[in-house]
Amino acid sequence: MNDEGNPLMELLRQINRFVDDLEHSLNDRINLDVNCDNIILCGMGGSAISGDVVADLCMEASDIPIEVLRYPSLPGWVSKRTFAIVASYSGNTHETLSMYREAAGTGCPVAVICSGGEIEKIAKERGDYILKVPPGIQPRQSVGFMIGYISKMIDLAVGTDVSGMIKDAIPNLKDYNNALNKDDGYNPAVQISEAIHDKIPVICIDESASSIAMRWRSQLSENSKISSFSWTMPEFNHNEIVGWIETPREELLPLLLMSNVHPECMNGIPESTNVTLKKNGVPFYQVPLDGKNRTECFLKALMLGDHVSYRLAKIRGVNPIEVKPIVSLKKEVENNIKINENEHVLDL
Repeated sequence: MNDEGNPLMELLRQINRFVDDLEHSLNDRINLDVNCDNIILCGMGGSAISGDVVADLCMEASDIPIEVLRYPSLPGWVSKRTFAIVASYSGNTHETLSMYREAAGTGCPVAVICSGGEIEKIAKERGDYILKVPPGIQPRQSVGFMIGYISKMIDLAVGTDVSGMIKDAIPNLKDYNNALNKDDGYNPAVQISEAIHDKIPVICIDESASSIAMRWRSQLSENSKISSFSWTMPEFNHNEIVGWIETPREELLPLLLMSNVHPECMNGIPESTNVTLKKNGVPFYQVPLDGKNRTECFLKALMLGDHVSYRLAKIRGVNPIEVKPIVSLKKEVENNIKINENEHVLDL
């Protein structure tokens, strides 16, 4: 069979380049001198998720706040002492452009990650620092470049070494990606996709890795064309567990992502949750994640979710590249913005 033009194989090719893209961006030289009190990561979709991942990886390392923003208007605490990283693969994302303009209005230092578009044009006019990612990639699959570049910029701004920790994990991540490409019963991506193909998955993970659950949800939505939900530990144990036990639903299947490395404060909590669900007859699927440190486990979880979304798209026979609802919605937004702008001109 000729794979040229096959959307499934194109998605797999882009998923498989994640570690190489990550390594490439980590090896790029960045000349940035920033002194700040806090950091905002402005973006939507895959660009924002990349920021979430790095912010989670910085949880124990950074001594200043790092926050991901997904709303067109910035919070009032953003100031000249805020470092704004604006990420948009296309460079034309409406909400991200709005955040960029507001950040620029505060006079805070700004760095941009994009493949081109309006954001690059504005950055050049303003003289802001620009990092270019290659064109021709699905925006949601540009996370390798995005994670690498964002982590390096935060390291320079804060004095952390997140990029170094990721670099150390690269060899093991390459081995893990090879394992995820095997068509055998030992491949966890195969096992999970088969387990959830007729269910609504509910991803559960440690709160300190909540970005991974978000990545799984977005990939299952865009690539596999299914809805999914998520919850985090330990908050789940203080409310939602009641609903799962008192009103079980057969169509829902919890996926418990269990890392062998987690914050000490969580010792015993995931295991207690598992025992409680099991004792009350609530079916769940446990996903073990092994690694020599938190960073390795974290990135393996991200990679696993991407491969599961590919496998599930294959099982369901859907086109994982096509995202017609998003394209249609963006056109609707553009039309409504033009209508509102015209009405505003007429009012004047």
